Amino acid sequence: MHRKRTATVLAVFLIIAGSLITMENFAMIKGVTYHWPILLVIFGAGFIMLFFERDRNDPVLMWLGTFQIALSLLFYYLNATSWRNLASLWPVFLGAVGISFLAVAIFSRKMLFVYFAGSFLGLFIIFTLVFSISSKLWPLSFVVFGLSLIIIEQINSKFNL
Repeated sequence: MHRKRTATVLAVFLIIAGSLITMENFAMIKGVTYHWPILLVIFGAGFIMLFFERDRNDPVLMWLGTFQIALSLLFYYLNATSWRNLASLWPVFLGAVGISFLAVAIFSRKMLFVYFAGSFLGLFIIFTLVFSISSKLWPLSFVVFGLSLIIIEQINSKFNL
């Protein structure tokens, strides 16, 4: 029953999206392609809903959903500003991976995902400081690494892992 309903919702969504984009291509409406990242939000939310429908048994669905939603926020920002900003914002991809692992860690309570989340979020912070703000900030990578170790230790003691 769930598969039939999911397929119907996806079909209706694709019909609407295709119709709107075609109408924009023929200058009947404007601004549709500016909002294309909403597709990622919708598909990401769908993956997250599937994760909960399957009794939280497939962490890949949670990871994909949160990753797509995080990327959609970046893409909306780039649509509003300039895609040239991606040259300095590339560490955001690492942050999106870290946030996705963090979401999986919260719902699966497996320490491995906490380590992955901490690693990617730490890399995101380090690369953002060094490449986007100033190359003189590289010593703060030691601070970030130390804080990551403390946070992981706190999580270990809190969840008795």
